[in-house]
Amino acid sequence: MIRFALLLAPLALAACGGAGTSISLTGNGTDGEGNVSIKTGVDGGVSIEAPGVSINTKLPRINLTAEDFDVNGLKLYPKSAIRELNAVGNDKLGTKQDSHVTVAFDSPAPLATVRAWFRDNLGKQGFKVEAKGNGFAGTTKDGDPFTLELNADGEDKAKGKIEVRG
Repeated sequence: MIRFALLLAPLALAACGGAGTSISLTGNGTDGEGNVSIKTGVDGGVSIEAPGVSINTKLPRINLTAEDFDVNGLKLYPKSAIRELNAVGNDKLGTKQDSHVTVAFDSPAPLATVRAWFRDNLGKQGFKVEAKGNGFAGTTKDGDPFTLELNADGEDKAKGKIEVRG
């Protein structure tokens, strides 16, 4: 998972423009010396914290969309905008449950349409899915647990939050 979080760093710094996405990437080493944190704000502020390094700067705003997102084959509803992306990795054996990716997003379609799209696409990707409220819970094709919360945002839009652990 740490490798995943660190692989997202170039993406975080390259996808600029638009309304802005808040991104937080954290990797934790087994001895505490490999801890790395990269955060961006919707205003373009970037901070990087690592052993011996502390950088705070401003870059153009980052705007991530559904086209920029794929975790274990899971994609977002087309043309969705990512509001927030958080990735936490831990390389200590036995702490896989502490690693996770959380994504909050806005979809340009009614809740029922977005929910049906996810239901169909999660199954196609080999996810085991159960209905949970307006969203879903289950496991990825790799057996990692996930939850997907969906809510209406007016009549023609939906908001969602997905978390994949492991």
